[in-house]
Amino acid sequence: MASIDLREGTFSGGLPYLVLGAGEPLVYLGGFTLDHRNPKPGLQRSLALRTLTPLARAGFEVYFTNRWPGMAADTTFADVAERHAEAIRHHFGAPVDVLGASTGGSLALQLIADRPDVVRKAVIASAAYALGPVAKEQQLKLLHAIEETGRYPAHAVLDVMSGKLRSRWLRALLTPMALLAAKRITIENPADTIAMLRAEDAFDVRDRLADIQIETLVICGAQDPFWTPEMFAETAFRLPHGKLIMYRNRGHTLIIAPEFFRDVTAFLRDAS
Repeated sequence: MASIDLREGTFSGGLPYLVLGAGEPLVYLGGFTLDHRNPKPGLQRSLALRTLTPLARAGFEVYFTNRWPGMAADTTFADVAERHAEAIRHHFGAPVDVLGASTGGSLALQLIADRPDVVRKAVIASAAYALGPVAKEQQLKLLHAIEETGRYPAHAVLDVMSGKLRSRWLRALLTPMALLAAKRITIENPADTIAMLRAEDAFDVRDRLADIQIETLVICGAQDPFWTPEMFAETAFRLPHGKLIMYRNRGHTLIIAPEFFRDVTAFLRDAS
């Protein structure tokens, strides 16, 4: 199978992106990252490409977009959405499809609430109208730890593992490796991480969903530990043009599932 050309760039407003593929543009708002930059070559980039390449092969020009470095401490989630809206308007000059995953899904919802003029269709993956109870708890723990130490805490790795791995023996096997990995994780600019965590903590567009006219797919896993199935469903049902796809046996990492790529592509290609 032929390789896909990968390029790097920066949108207006300092938003870094990786772009691959050719065809209709698809702005992919990635999940939470410790650093506001493109994934580094190696493991980080390989993991990112695993989520992007099937969409590029489906005929999209995928712009994998991160937040900007040097984020002010008082940045709000609306500020983040506005920065992305202006970048989209300036770069493309017309509404484009937007896919947001996890934190990027929260951001995509804020974007279509505040600036629907820059979005054609939206896909909200593993996110809802506000942080789920577990997501909010874990992000606050992470925020407080980084504020105190400036480092990524080992307990954050273990908390995520405990939510994703059902097997006790597998958790016990992987715990030492997770602790070792956490000790090696550094944050280039903790102020950016802190600002973004604070901004998303206050995110809530539940009461605005009924006014959003963008055709939107909420796609999620019923086993996602960070949100409840009810929150996913309510997000889709409150949207006038919302659609829900919930995979019974998928969790938070559904964005690498074959059925995810199939259903997202079908939704974006549907002209009805």
